[in-house]
Amino acid sequence: MLRILALLIALAPVAAAEPYAAVRDRRPDLFHPETGYRIDRHRASTPDDIPGPARLISAAQAKALLARGALAIDVFGAAQSRYDELDGTWLVSKERLSLPGAIWLPETGRGVLDAAMQGYLAQTLARETKGDLARPMVVFCIADCWMSWNAAQRIAAMGYQNVHWFRHGTDGWLDIGEPLVPVDPVPVSVD
Repeated sequence: MLRILALLIALAPVAAAEPYAAVRDRRPDLFHPETGYRIDRHRASTPDDIPGPARLISAAQAKALLARGALAIDVFGAAQSRYDELDGTWLVSKERLSLPGAIWLPETGRGVLDAAMQGYLAQTLARETKGDLARPMVVFCIADCWMSWNAAQRIAAMGYQNVHWFRHGTDGWLDIGEPLVPVDPVPVSVD
């Protein structure tokens, strides 16, 4: 029964995604005027493109990149959660299932980041890549979430040269029959 349901979902017509420019032109109030990042209503249909140098990839491409050692970066938000300012651990109310081996950097896909979140992203990436700006990265969230679109561009703007946006995220991973595993958020450095 589950296989039949999965097949029906996979074969269901999918609404065509719009290009980024069309969405931005139709709803400019949803985007930051200088960066172009989505600043509101992050949970909505995502575009079928991303401004370079980040590149859009499919689930099969994400799987191949990860098999070759790409860094998986989950930017799913931690709704109604926060990090403890004394020790940097995240106080999350719900378990997050993610791609095997992924690091979870909640809130780094928001349209505007405060200095603490910008530093958290920069420090974690520098540590995880050991400063290798050419290290391949797969940035994702869930399907229909602009936070991974924002984060992929933000990471590329930081000088990382091999950034891939996995638009369908954990939903797309499940669609190709791959497992998800529990992941904990990377603590914020509060030193």
